[in-house]
Amino acid sequence: MEYRQPIWGAAAAGQLDLWRKGPWTAQEDKLLVEHVNLHGEGNWNSVSKHTGLRRSGKSCRLRWVNYLRPDLKRGKITPEEETVIVELHALWGNRWSAIARSLPGRTDNEIKNYWRTHFKKSKPSKRIQRARAQYFLKQQLLQKEKQEQQVLLLQQQQIDESASSIIINQVEQVALQAQLDHMQQQQQDIMDCMYPFSCSLQDFDGGDAESTAEGFWGSLWHLDNVHADVDRVQDQVIAFY
Repeated sequence: MEYRQPIWGAAAAGQLDLWRKGPWTAQEDKLLVEHVNLHGEGNWNSVSKHTGLRRSGKSCRLRWVNYLRPDLKRGKITPEEETVIVELHALWGNRWSAIARSLPGRTDNEIKNYWRTHFKKSKPSKRIQRARAQYFLKQQLLQKEKQEQQVLLLQQQQIDESASSIIINQVEQVALQAQLDHMQQQQQDIMDCMYPFSCSLQDFDGGDAESTAEGFWGSLWHLDNVHADVDRVQDQVIAFY
């Protein structure tokens, strides 16, 4: 195949005849596939330089995207894909590239041609109208579900905050009670040191306390007897001398 270097810049407008047009041949497809496998997608204007193809960069890009990509789907548009096309067209209009992103393996050009062939020249069929109605109903249900989830999330947050507040209050009450008990114990220890006798009486019940008191006063009475005996002995000693 004869190859002539394309002319760029201002002179390119008058040199469009350098690019070959029309259907691609199997040999051209092979050269383009080999180039992409070697250099990757992009920089389509350099394809002719590396391969000798007399095809413009735009033509190479469209050929690859619409026909040669390995992930392209072959065959007719399925009813499920048609439903997606109708729904998204009702939302986005003729934004074929955006619609194609929701249909892996289908190209924007393929979707556009399908739409124009099946829907554009005729009034919307009942099937299209039903698909659009289903789409908008689905959107409303999704929006409602999202709002309900937000309400539930807010309620759960409020419940969690309330539970946390209750737990904090309980912990504070336990800590305060422990502090009060500690202070009371300290006061009791001080009283035990200052008044050991009264504290010892508190260690017995009523009967024990009464008997202890009687024993105490009884011991005092016996002390008086001891003093009397001592005085008597002293008198006897004096009389002896």
